[in-house]
Amino acid sequence: MQGSIVCLHSSLRSFGYVDGGAETVIRAFLQADCTLVVPTFTYDCEVAPPPERLILQNGFDPNQVFEAGPAQTYNPRSGMISREMGAIPARLLQMRGTARGAHPLNSFAALGPLADEIIGAQNPMNVYGPLKQVYARQPAFVALVGVDLTSATPIHFAEEKAGRRLFRRWAKNADGSTLEVEVGSCSDGFNNLQPPLKNLELNATVAESAWKVYPFKGFIDTLAQAILQNPSITHCADPDCVRCNDMVRGGPLL
Repeated sequence: MQGSIVCLHSSLRSFGYVDGGAETVIRAFLQADCTLVVPTFTYDCEVAPPPERLILQNGFDPNQVFEAGPAQTYNPRSGMISREMGAIPARLLQMRGTARGAHPLNSFAALGPLADEIIGAQNPMNVYGPLKQVYARQPAFVALVGVDLTSATPIHFAEEKAGRRLFRRWAKNADGSTLEVEVGSCSDGFNNLQPPLKNLELNATVAESAWKVYPFKGFIDTLAQAILQNPSITHCADPDCVRCNDMVRGGPLL
């Protein structure tokens, strides 16, 4: 991975004990001259959809009451991050030189030589702009460190590349305004995509952590083709999942 871009999805706990914690893992990539890209989502910034903006097939039941506490205002320069993202992305946000995207729900952050170029491609209506930048560059990898495909956000980009339209949500932006933004779908069924990836997968064990590493472009192209051939392959185990049902149909009718 020397000098490459690494889209990292990780569980620090999977390593067992790490002297120095999350920062030790991050610095190992930086010392190899990598640019590290991680999801830094902020779900607490979401607000209810405006009643006048009814979008059909948008992964949301219009008869369901939107349930959330008071929305936070997104601040890309803060360390705000949803707990589900894990310790490594949370620590990366605190490190000097980190670039973070302008998306109040699904930001990405990066650290390393290409961080500014990659992250600068993200905006509220181009949520996977950073991943499109990574796709265009070599060498680049997807690294699943102690996690499985349900944590792999690049699969949402593969869905978009397969022709699916992304869902729309609304969130509080840095200036306090409400923005309409693109977001991905349900990821609970993404382990169904393991068989098409078998020939691309490199397995390794670091300390107690099981790693799966894929070439980024091959990962996206393989999964986009698998989704085109069998749209239901991404569906989770819940037959009533609104997000899965609407995304299998192609996403929102915009």
